[in-house]
Amino acid sequence: MNSQLSAGADSLRASKDRISGEIGGMVTEATDLVKNIGTQKLDSARTSIAHAQAIVTDSAKQYASVTDQYVRANPWKALGVAAAGGLLVGMLLARR
Repeated sequence: MNSQLSAGADSLRASKDRISGEIGGMVTEATDLVKNIGTQKLDSARTSIAHAQAIVTDSAKQYASVTDQYVRANPWKALGVAAAGGLLVGMLLARR
């Protein structure tokens, strides 16, 4: 009877060690999977941000070019618009 208990305990320890090893392997695989998915998402986000930044930069350059051409062609109108804008901002700030 004592040998049967000892054999059962040994079998239980072996099962526990096997299950523990399998769980450890699953945790390692899950960790690797999460890291890979996170890396893919991060790379995708970086690509999207770079693309958006390029679009915004190109648009800003186009607006700056058009504005520069307009100011060079109509300096007095540009000065009048700037003065009116400054007056409006000054009035709004003075009301505070």
